[in-house]
Amino acid sequence: MEIHFTFSCITMAIAKLLILAVAGYALRSLHIIDDKFNDTLSTVLVKLLFPALIIHRTVANFSFGEFHLWWILPFSAVIYSVMGMFLACGVYSLVRGTVSAGSISRAKREFIAGCGFQNSGYLPMNIILFAFSGLVGDTLLVYMFLFLTGFNLLIWSFLPLFFERKHLADLKAGTIFNPPVIATIFSLIWVWFFGKGSMPSVISDPMGQLGQAAFPIAMITLGAYLSRYRAHLPERKFLVAVGIAVKLIIFPALVLAVFTLLPIEPGYRFFLFVEAIMPSAVTLVVVGSYTGADNSYLSSAIFYSHIAAIFTIPLWLGVFGMFFPGG
Repeated sequence: MEIHFTFSCITMAIAKLLILAVAGYALRSLHIIDDKFNDTLSTVLVKLLFPALIIHRTVANFSFGEFHLWWILPFSAVIYSVMGMFLACGVYSLVRGTVSAGSISRAKREFIAGCGFQNSGYLPMNIILFAFSGLVGDTLLVYMFLFLTGFNLLIWSFLPLFFERKHLADLKAGTIFNPPVIATIFSLIWVWFFGKGSMPSVISDPMGQLGQAAFPIAMITLGAYLSRYRAHLPERKFLVAVGIAVKLIIFPALVLAVFTLLPIEPGYRFFLFVEAIMPSAVTLVVVGSYTGADNSYLSSAIFYSHIAAIFTIPLWLGVFGMFFPGG
């Protein structure tokens, strides 16, 4: 698999995300939308648009027969998040004693989540679409949808419990089987019984249109939250900086070290490394909005990690090319 990434390609992909977020920031700052409206948009995303996106993309692109080792990708998504969160726990325990405990303890869980969940869909999708075409691009997109299966199951089931500080005894079916998780399970069952691309157009076309709306609305919602929580002026500057270092420097270095030791098919290896170098997930602020998490920290972590990623992603891809020429 040939790799043709350039600095301008990566910058453009991230710039597209930031421009949409700026639109949301401006709408809220100019009082065209208020916080209640933005919270309602978050609910629409979780209960309608994200499920529609998952169902449409999965049924249209996935086939059990074409991808015999498909389970590796959703499994890897879970492993990535678990690795990132454990790494964040270790780093947090080290930095906790360097500053006032009270100034960072309130954002501990948000710090861990920001290091454990990366932008697994929007940014990788734009990078793939910009840099690849034909069969290679289509294959990488399918890889991404499979990876998102594991990512969605974890972020929409485990993360709400984690933010709300709930134990297994407090577990409710509605928490785990929320709309995005139900959509993921439904999609896999549909493909198992009816096959890839089998959903009637009278259903799949509206699903696709709703799913396409998820991307701009998610970014506008994020921008409004950035304005609401003044993301450009983080209350916990040190913790945000440490989180960026963990997410964009330490974690990719660990993944690259593992890849040098394990025999992995080049296509999978390249895609999984792209996922490993992504900034914090935009979805974190959506989950945080309905679980009472510290969205002030999450907004700053998302904002500054995406800014830093403009520089770190091309650098890491260059390092990857040195270790694995041609992918």
